[in-house]
Amino acid sequence: MKPKFKNTIPYYIMPEGIYLGEDEYNSVLVENEDSKMEYLFSLFNGEYFIEEIVDLCNKKYTTDMTNDIQEIIETLSEAGYLENEYFENETLNNYMMERYKANLNYFSLFTDIYGNKYNLQKKINDTHITLLGVGGLGSQVLYHLASLGFHNITILDYDTLELSNFNRQLLYSEKDIGGLKTSLAEKRIIEYNPNINLKVINKKIESSKDVEEAIKGSEYVLCVADKPTLYIQDWVNEAVVKNNLPLVTGGILNKRGRFITTIPNNGCLECHKQKLINNDINIQNQLEQLNKNNYQRNNAAISSNVSILAGILVNEFLDIVIGINTPVSCNKIMEFDFTNYQLKELSSWNKQNKCKVCGNNEDKTI
Repeated sequence: MKPKFKNTIPYYIMPEGIYLGEDEYNSVLVENEDSKMEYLFSLFNGEYFIEEIVDLCNKKYTTDMTNDIQEIIETLSEAGYLENEYFENETLNNYMMERYKANLNYFSLFTDIYGNKYNLQKKINDTHITLLGVGGLGSQVLYHLASLGFHNITILDYDTLELSNFNRQLLYSEKDIGGLKTSLAEKRIIEYNPNINLKVINKKIESSKDVEEAIKGSEYVLCVADKPTLYIQDWVNEAVVKNNLPLVTGGILNKRGRFITTIPNNGCLECHKQKLINNDINIQNQLEQLNKNNYQRNNAAISSNVSILAGILVNEFLDIVIGINTPVSCNKIMEFDFTNYQLKELSSWNKQNKCKVCGNNEDKTI
């Protein structure tokens, strides 16, 4: 183990001690009596093993500082200041290290000295995911996924590019109007990140079987497809439950963005629907009326709002894949208000044993 101050954590020497951190809101003052701490900190540069640091300090100050140094390292590690430089060359080549340098700096913020930020990036590079929908929200989500380094992506859509798309669909150009969004997305994303193995499916989802075919071989599913409005989430939910896959899904609803995360064996979207219906019979009546009118949601979105929700969805998705945080939307409908930047929980649920999709076999209804 070779302790090193994280690239995002500067320290500087002042008469009153050593400051860790770059601004007055996040810095910590460390005592520097006899400059011992200053010398010790200079050794946290990723060049020395802990045993070598202890030996250098013991020789310089002719006293046994072993326990003190171990305690300081553990304290700084728990506080988020140190990482282990010894991990560096075990997982990523020089090209990957440079391309994803800022990613690695970010991931280091969530690891202690025992964590390996390089393994987190490698996990992203190797993971196979499916993105359903590459329209307004999906095209921006795809860009984020490519920048993070997801190298194995399946995308599905069926739509063609229209002039009205350009207020929010930043992946495309006007010269491409009339072209298939999947093919256009493939060309642009491969130009942007040639490391990506992008599988393209040009198909309209019309059943849960269609979703199953699309997600075959994937480890995670991200759905931002919104047509047909009343059925798409049911079909996606059935497919991910059957294939035991995590799901992040969401969409723009006028001035708000909503997002949901489901984890296998922890409840599904049908559990939530049944909970709502059980609590309020009017919910079922509303759904039936919308279905009778063949309701399809119209777009009311601007690019800045779409970008916010795309970022939220990808962060929730990232939390599932590499586990740096717990997604805030697990078994919850979360809503972000674009007008005041407030995030709130609209609803939550637990797994329903009698759920017709994910419930216990003996309790399922037909």
